Amino acid sequence: MVTFLYDQAYECNEYCKYYKNIENAYYKFIPAVSRTCFDGSISHVTGIVNITAEDFEAMPPQFDGSWLREHFPEVAQSMDRFIDKIKEETHGDILGELQIIRIPLDLYRARNSTNRALSRAGSSSQAFAGNPVFLVGDAAMGSPYFQSISLGFECAMFLAGLLEQRDLPIPDLLDRYELFTYKEWLRVYARSKMIKHNKDLLQCVGDNMALLEKLHVY
Repeated sequence: MVTFLYDQAYECNEYCKYYKNIENAYYKFIPAVSRTCFDGSISHVTGIVNITAEDFEAMPPQFDGSWLREHFPEVAQSMDRFIDKIKEETHGDILGELQIIRIPLDLYRARNSTNRALSRAGSSSQAFAGNPVFLVGDAAMGSPYFQSISLGFECAMFLAGLLEQRDLPIPDLLDRYELFTYKEWLRVYARSKMIKHNKDLLQCVGDNMALLEKLHVY
């Protein structure tokens, strides 16, 4: 994930992502449209460059643009080409240094988000069997950085609503929370798969045959 500050107004859209990446043969710098904003004087830009598993292991968790240009020049070139096109259009410049964080776009879900299974088994030897236990946020389900914070809030608010229902039996409370986290997981999984598919398509900019192989026509 790459973030930087730009001293002119810059708005990104899907067409912008496409034509600014035409000259990038493999690595594509892809700004997040909803995370590119102008506060009246500075544009705050966040984007992603997809890398290989080998690249990921060789990179530190956090670094700047200078380190990337020295150690991974091909990745840096794709990013710099995109930024140069922004400069050509808006005649601005980067403020400070690029900030880069290495983040895996993995998804996971806990097998159980409550102690429902232990409670129903009637086990007295388990420490968590006797009282309600809930997993919230990343403990219940993990997702890419752009969804994880909101998921934590959603889980907490839904659970708070259940706990307010004093007359709701504990087994029903556990069942409803388990169903909620499962639906949230399906929603996040489907959305993440769609995002990944769209990014894979964008990776094929300039290679029509590779693009056709990734398209599904029904």
